[in-house]
Amino acid sequence: MKLILVSYPDFFKGETSIVSSLLDSYDFTFHLRKPQASKQELIDYLDEIPTRLHSKIVLHNEIEVFSSYKLEGMHFSGAKRESAQELAKTVTKGTSCHSISEIKSLEKTFDYVYLSPIFESISKQGYQGNLDMEEVKVFLEEAKQNQVYALGGIAIENIHHIKQFAFDGLAVLGAVWTLNPLKNRDMIQSNFNKIYSKIQSVYEKSNS
Repeated sequence: MKLILVSYPDFFKGETSIVSSLLDSYDFTFHLRKPQASKQELIDYLDEIPTRLHSKIVLHNEIEVFSSYKLEGMHFSGAKRESAQELAKTVTKGTSCHSISEIKSLEKTFDYVYLSPIFESISKQGYQGNLDMEEVKVFLEEAKQNQVYALGGIAIENIHHIKQFAFDGLAVLGAVWTLNPLKNRDMIQSNFNKIYSKIQSVYEKSNS
C-alpha cells in the first residue's frame, strides 16, 4: 500500500522543516502541489529540503523545475496532461481523475492516477463526488493499466473502509495539515504518525 502526503496548497512558515523531518522518519511519497506558486518559489522550497530526500518527492505540473532535480516523478492535473508527453518514458508520471470512465480513457502515458473524491474532502469544504463505489470496486479488481490511488477525505476514521477496495495506494492532505497548518504546526507530525500507524495496522492485519 503506497502512502502519499500531498502538500498544503499554500506556503506556511516552517513547512519545509516539517516535510524534511517526516520524509526522514517514514516510508511515503511527498507530492509537492502549490497551484499558485511561481517557479522560483518551488525551486526555493525544494532547495530547503535535503537532496537525499528528493527521490521521495513528486512535483505537480512544473516540468521546467522538475528537470533541475532528481525527483521521484511528475504529477499532472487534467488540464496539463498533454505535457506529460514531453518527459522521457522512464519518468514516473501520474494524473488526477474523477470517474472510472475518465481513467479508462487515459493513454498509457501514466503510471498511476488519483481517483477522487472518495469521501467528502477535508481540505476543500463541500467538495464531494458522486462516485459509484460498487463500480469502483469492480474496476479495481480487474486488470488495469494504471495504479489507482484513493484521494479525498481520507482520515483515520475511514481508512478501514478503503481496505475493502483494491486501491494501490492512498493520499492524505487535510487530515494531516488541518485547515490552518500555521496555527496547528505542533499537531502535524502527530497527525501523520497516527495515520501512518493506522494504515500499518489495517493492512498488516489483513496480511497476517
